[in-house]
Amino acid sequence: MSFKNKKGEGYVFVCVLILLFMMTFSVIFVYTGMITEIRLQKTNTKMVFDSFITKNSILIFNNIKQGNNATEHLETESFYTALKDFCTLDEKDNLYYAVDDEGTEIFHLTKPRIDFVEEDKLALSLKYEMYIPVRFAGHTVTTAEVPIRISSILNSKN
Repeated sequence: MSFKNKKGEGYVFVCVLILLFMMTFSVIFVYTGMITEIRLQKTNTKMVFDSFITKNSILIFNNIKQGNNATEHLETESFYTALKDFCTLDEKDNLYYAVDDEGTEIFHLTKPRIDFVEEDKLALSLKYEMYIPVRFAGHTVTTAEVPIRISSILNSKN
């Protein structure tokens, strides 16, 4: 098949090439937008998590100095409140939602779980799953599930 066919048969081939080219760019743009949203949310969550750890470091290090290698319980409600406020998230059924101006869901995530990683250190990890709807022509085609893990460690200068 030639591009210089005078019968017009070459135009079908050109149209198919342009359509494939545009579909490829569309997929790249959707993927890039999703990755950007994931990184932004992870960065914001890390900032709130580091702030939470800094606020609780005195309590945890005092327990370590008294011989308790791990603090039994942290008051995590302040972390969840700060996360919702800083990231402007809505909460419903232990899920946090981000919506745009029209009320369309941008993403939602599970309530983060905070766990101790190591003894004798302030080492905490935060785990949650982020769900991003993948849309085509205004309809949600599927939802991408992204597991997120954030760690933060403070060492004692003894």
